[in-house]
Amino acid sequence: MPSSRQLYLRLLSQFRPYGWAAVFTMLAIGIAAGTDVMLVAQLQTVVDALGTNAAADKGSAGLLGSVRGLLGSLPLLTPGQSALWAIPAIIFGLAVIRMLASFCGEYGAAWLNSRVQTDLRDRLFDRILQLPNRYFDHNSTGTTLSRVAFDASQVSQAGLNVLNVMVRDSVATVGYLITLFATDWQLALFCLGLLPLVGLIVTFAGRRLRQLSQSGQAAMGELTSVLDESIGGQRVVKIFGGQRYEAARFRRVTKLTRHLMVKQAATSALNSGLIMLLIGATLAAVIYFALLRAQVGALSPGAFVAFMGSLIAMQGPIKNLTKLNEPLQRGLAAAESVFGLQDQPAETDEGSQTLARASGRISLQSVGFRYAAEPGDEKLALDDICLDIEPGETIALVGSSGSGKTTLAALLPRFYELGSGRILLDGVDLREYRLADLRRQIALVSQDVVLFNDTLAANIAYGDPQPDLARVIAAARAAYANEFIEHLPEAYQSRIGENGTRLSGGQRQRLAIARALYKDAPILILDEATSALDNQSERKVQAALDVLMQNRTTLVIAHRLSTIEKADRIVAMQAGRIAEVGSHAELLARDGVYARLYRQQRDEA
Repeated sequence: MPSSRQLYLRLLSQFRPYGWAAVFTMLAIGIAAGTDVMLVAQLQTVVDALGTNAAADKGSAGLLGSVRGLLGSLPLLTPGQSALWAIPAIIFGLAVIRMLASFCGEYGAAWLNSRVQTDLRDRLFDRILQLPNRYFDHNSTGTTLSRVAFDASQVSQAGLNVLNVMVRDSVATVGYLITLFATDWQLALFCLGLLPLVGLIVTFAGRRLRQLSQSGQAAMGELTSVLDESIGGQRVVKIFGGQRYEAARFRRVTKLTRHLMVKQAATSALNSGLIMLLIGATLAAVIYFALLRAQVGALSPGAFVAFMGSLIAMQGPIKNLTKLNEPLQRGLAAAESVFGLQDQPAETDEGSQTLARASGRISLQSVGFRYAAEPGDEKLALDDICLDIEPGETIALVGSSGSGKTTLAALLPRFYELGSGRILLDGVDLREYRLADLRRQIALVSQDVVLFNDTLAANIAYGDPQPDLARVIAAARAAYANEFIEHLPEAYQSRIGENGTRLSGGQRQRLAIARALYKDAPILILDEATSALDNQSERKVQAALDVLMQNRTTLVIAHRLSTIEKADRIVAMQAGRIAEVGSHAELLARDGVYARLYRQQRDEA
């Protein structure tokens, strides 16, 4: 786990591309804080100017004396008049500078925060698109969404806000301290006695806040996950009466989130309260000693007012600096989450060989695979798979659940890396091809069709940077999808809703087939493409599939064995191994695994 210092330095590095804007913003914030100090320091000049002539002369030293000398040289103003004009002129000038500096600082901070937040989210999304399937097997969608939507904003805000407060309140604190030492160094030293104790309180509170913030990030991820599952599966929730269960899950997470928020607030309040108590006690003691020194003439009235004004004004910046730990620890916890996702290793893509269009010859040689990360943690999902597939051949994979059919198909586009053995495409190991070139050779139609909230044309031509509408229409007709598309008000420009919710199951399936036809890849994977359809829809989809499978190397994962009787070869799998291979008639005659499955389905029908 990286240290807080490493995390914060990496957090600040996100602002490096905008260094000039960051410097300008911090400079403006520092100037605004400095003018506050100078405004308070003018109290000494004002009070002493209202006193005796001697006190007024003493109070007009420095900047005021220079201004008085300049104004006093004008023929229309007497020295007394010049002093009366100089004091408000200086105060007004400082107020104008503060207004301009504050505007520049706040605008620059908002601009920086938005840019860094956008950059972080863009990088996270790019990384998510490159992550291997193993990551999504072990991390919920809700947690990943929370990192992009919530944690990224926490990181950028914490990084900039913490920096703003550090600059603004550090400049103000240092400025007030200089004023205190310039006025009475003995009293100023007395005030500094509380700093070590403040440091101890801040350190203890920081550790507690960091732990609470990490727990809060995890709770927010779980909250997003529950929301994602409940909303995405709302039909299942309703039909099975799961509202109470989901409500209880959600309330448990919101209750945990609330408890953590209250604990964070309590820790922050206790931290701030103890520090303000120390400052209050110190202030009372300082006032007492300052009054004693004023009585013996060690402090002029103006100096006393300026000292007390600076001491009181310094409480605000000190309070802000002590409370800085809360957003800092929250930001560091978010940074740990965000950078953890950003540092996830991307899919392995070390191949260098290009591939324009494959012939479709596939050879699996002693292929072994396990889902567990470490050998021995889990049994092999695939064990010693050997199979040669000729170009244009249709191979059907059958077997009971867990036999390894889907796993085997997932290895072709390298969704997972082999554990042992190798897979050759046109005589070349898959790992030697560039990943993008390899996947360009494969089209996928699965039972769980994924569609995007876009137009029908965009879904059919998905992945093509320059879609061809003529090709889109031809693919839709070949997939028997044009019969429902042309009846829609906007035809191919109709939007289909999130994941095609406005379409029926058969329509969504035919759109997926049209997308595969549009891609025109030489290798086709059909993952139970008709298992969830009614008979009428299945006939239309099967007709579209027959068109799609022509002249392509096709791997069919089938649940309904009646749909793969015409396959060139059927591969029956059992417990991750190939049990038998042959045509439909050959396997029935062999009376093995396939024959038993076939008879079982026939009897059930």
